[in-house]
Amino acid sequence: MFQVVFVLLSLVAASIHLALSPTSRSSKAAIARTYLLYLLFIYVGLMRLLTAYAHVFRPIETSASIGWSTSPYEYEVGMADLTVGVLGVLCLWFRGNFWLATAIANAVWLLGDAVGHIRQITINNNHAANNAGIFLVAEIVTPFIILFLAIYNRSATAKE
Repeated sequence: MFQVVFVLLSLVAASIHLALSPTSRSSKAAIARTYLLYLLFIYVGLMRLLTAYAHVFRPIETSASIGWSTSPYEYEVGMADLTVGVLGVLCLWFRGNFWLATAIANAVWLLGDAVGHIRQITINNNHAANNAGIFLVAEIVTPFIILFLAIYNRSATAKE
């Protein structure tokens, strides 16, 4: 569920930004760039930092919410979340190809996670809240949206 909350926060924040800034809505590319920035910062950056915290400092609760047992790998998962989260936050200062690289890193991480969650559903009938349902849909759909926006932004920026 938290995935959906962070997507909605990103979209609401970007929409407020667009409503208050005429320059940000001067073209389709500018609008896409604004949504991309907020998705990268809030959804990729802040959400991954939160999940890093959860995996590193609250492994018992986090594993239980996924339907798994706690493992030493929980710390390593937290470090991977931290890495992608830092990339997302850095998108506030670094632009261009950095955004595309961050979108790719996020997609590889989340889509790889999604494969693991789908395997858990099919092999172990694991339908825990953070393994299936809307969580899994968001984990699959959102990286593709971010990748699309990053590629569109790169192509639009090249034309400017």
